[in-house]
Order: sequence, then structure tokens, then C-alpha cells
Amino acid sequence: MNQGLLDAVKMAQLAFDQDNDKDKDDYVLTGETNLMGFSELSDMDRLKQLFEAFSQKQGVIHLLDQCMKADGVQIFIGEESGYRAFDHCSLVTSSYSVDDQVVGVLGVIGPTRMAYEKIIPFVDVTAKLLGAALNPKSKAPL
Repeated sequence: MNQGLLDAVKMAQLAFDQDNDKDKDDYVLTGETNLMGFSELSDMDRLKQLFEAFSQKQGVIHLLDQCMKADGVQIFIGEESGYRAFDHCSLVTSSYSVDDQVVGVLGVIGPTRMAYEKIIPFVDVTAKLLGAALNPKSKAPL
């Protein structure tokens, strides 16, 4: 199993293991500081707006909820997300399921000029493998 999938499984397990007292509308975010390495996102005001959106959660969760209702990979480029904080970013997501019920969304946020030809299949396959790893009835080999 590659390191990216192991990290995804750990994050999903962390989300499932959280106390029931916490809001069910939550997400696990990692690697956000990697966004600072892209020249398109190096403007401090843009980064500040994006990081504030991550900490406020409401808009991000609304967008991820939309992704949970859709089949397959969802791609939002710039303003397509309808969420101002992502106007200069792209978001590639795919939901994952346990026992045929969608339980989460895995996604990558990056610059609008990201390598879509690499990111799209990575998100798609990782979400499918994550669902298989979390599904106790799964017969699919990892």
C-alpha cells in the first residue's frame, strides 16, 4: 500500500474514532501548508482567506456535502465551487463508501493549474481503496 493511501486510511479512521460528542459536520485537513509552495497562491491575502476558510469550516463542509451527493470524481476550478475562498484554487474530490453508504469525501486542493491528469486518477483510486479498506465486507484486495 502506498504512503498516500496509508495516510488517507489513517485520516478516515481518525474521523470515525472521534468522540460522538463532537459535531458530525467535521473534516480532517492535512498538508495545507503545501499550498504556500505554489506561486499562484503565494499572495498573502489569498492564503489568509483560504486558511480562514479552513478554520471556519462552514463553507468547506457545505461544498464537501455537495460532493457526497454526487457520483464519481467532482472537479471545481476557481470560481466554479461557488465558494469565494476557492476562487484561485481547484478542488478535486471523490466520495467513499462503507456498506454501500457514502461516509466521506476525499479531496485535493491545489492551484488552478495543477496536474489534473495525475490528480484525478489519484483521488479516484484512493477514494475507492479507502472505501474498500474501511469496508469490513469488502472482498477486494488492496
